[in-house]
Amino acid sequence: MPHIFRSLCFASALAAGIPCAQAQVAAITLVQPGDAFESAPYSLGFAFSVREDLRLTALGVYDHGADGLEGTGAQVGLWLDGQPQALVVASVPGGTAATLDGLFRYAPVQPLDLHPGARYVVAAYLDGGMASSFGGDQGGAAMVDARIGLLADRYADGFFELAYPGQSDGFTGAWLGANLLLAPVP
Repeated sequence: MPHIFRSLCFASALAAGIPCAQAQVAAITLVQPGDAFESAPYSLGFAFSVREDLRLTALGVYDHGADGLEGTGAQVGLWLDGQPQALVVASVPGGTAATLDGLFRYAPVQPLDLHPGARYVVAAYLDGGMASSFGGDQGGAAMVDARIGLLADRYADGFFELAYPGQSDGFTGAWLGANLLLAPVP
C-alpha cells in the first residue's frame, strides 16, 4: 500500500474481529502542517459525515514534529453533532508510547460503527502541546479519506479539559487537534 494508506493493527481491533488485512485509514493525512500554535486551552477538531458505513477503530492527536506528545498526553473524543455527551473518548499517552501514523499518535477504542446521514464531531485536548490546521488562513495541506465529507472546523475555547467543540471559524478544513482511524464494516 502507498505510504499515505498505511494500515495499523491494534490488539483491540483484533479482539473485535477486525483482521489486519482490512486497512485502517486516517480520516485526514496531513501532507504539510499549517502554522503551529499552542493547543491549550482549546479542544480542536472538525465536523464530518461518512459516505458509507465505517468502523471507528482509534482516535488520534497531532504530534508536532512526530517526536512524542507533551506532558501526560491527550484526550480525544467523538460526538454526534449537537450532543454534548461524547460517544467515545480515548486517552493518548504522552511521549512516544502511542502508535504513530504520519503526524498523529493513536489510541485504540472499542469499535464503533458510523453511518451516513449522521453528523459527527471529533476533537482533541492536548495540554501544553502544539497544534496545526489545514483549510484555513494558517496554510497547510492534507488528503481527506474519500469515504468522509468534511463539514467545518470545530473547537471549544477556554476549557482546560476535553470539551464538546461547538464553535467554528466557518472553514471547510480542520483544526489538528484530532484525527481518527476508520476501517470498513465487516
